[in-house]
Amino acid sequence: MQDRLEQIKQNFKKDIAGILTLESLEEIEKKYLGRKDGELTAILKILKNLSPEEKATIGKLANEIRQEIEGEISSTRKKIEHGANKFSVDFDITLPGKEVEQGHIHPINQFIEKLSNIFLSMGFEIIEGNEVENEEYNFDLLNIPADHPARDKWDTYFVKNREQKLLLRTHISPMQIRAMRDRQPPVRLVVPGRAFRHESVDASHETTFYQCECLVIDKNISLTDLVGTLKIVFQKIFDQDVKVRVRPSFFPFVEPGLEVDMSCLLCGGKGCPVCKHKGWVEMLGAGMVHPKVLENMGVDPNEYSGFAFGLGVDRLMMALYGVDDIRLIHKGDLRFNKQF
Repeated sequence: MQDRLEQIKQNFKKDIAGILTLESLEEIEKKYLGRKDGELTAILKILKNLSPEEKATIGKLANEIRQEIEGEISSTRKKIEHGANKFSVDFDITLPGKEVEQGHIHPINQFIEKLSNIFLSMGFEIIEGNEVENEEYNFDLLNIPADHPARDKWDTYFVKNREQKLLLRTHISPMQIRAMRDRQPPVRLVVPGRAFRHESVDASHETTFYQCECLVIDKNISLTDLVGTLKIVFQKIFDQDVKVRVRPSFFPFVEPGLEVDMSCLLCGGKGCPVCKHKGWVEMLGAGMVHPKVLENMGVDPNEYSGFAFGLGVDRLMMALYGVDDIRLIHKGDLRFNKQF
């Protein structure tokens, strides 16, 4: 009977080696393990008629072979179900496979790379910062205390646990303070990244947007340095002369503060939905770093001065590539992304 069991084992290995379908596998399983006519089952049924010595020897070998057969059947079933053996005999393995589409960089990241290269050529250091901030860095150290009405300008997303005073940063300016914790003037820094506000979404506003914060601190820095830097940056971005206008404005962390507008390149200044039919697009806020903020950086405002501005990356990218709706940037529509 031991010889018979070994023969069953060898026959099973030959039979299962060529199995390609679940139907064939079921036939093999029935042939060897079927309750009525299974070859191995028949031997297991007569074990009760054997002597105790034979029953111990033959029973042990039969159970080992049964476990081996069940394991092979289970393993083969998984391979077939996962498609490992689903190819028909007529499949031509020399046929070329499907072409794998190559990905590419998102237009926003392309523009940030272009912008970073411009600033690097001007001697700036590129750094990154936290997207989750706290109130101290996002507001307090930037001269925006808790009771200051300027906080109403930023519709802030707070993290659920308000006790920790965590929030999604409303601008990139907190990195001014963080960067100066381990630096001393003179500094020329640029920080590209995302910011978040609860905005009313339209063709030129989104709740998630990108900025590029610039900070320069040195001796004898003036507004002319700020305006001159912006003109060079715009000229390098668009590879042409761009009209820029500067308007007085208020930002708690700069004094004086400026709003910087650029002539709308999409409509040539004639008026369109992006520029709200004014011919000008608001690009950034800027100004001379407030003395109080310099003190919070650990910089002596009597010895040093500086300027800061935050470029609206989304709007600059739209102007460069002719995109007329900011919502297209963040939808993840491949028909849009593949154009760049």
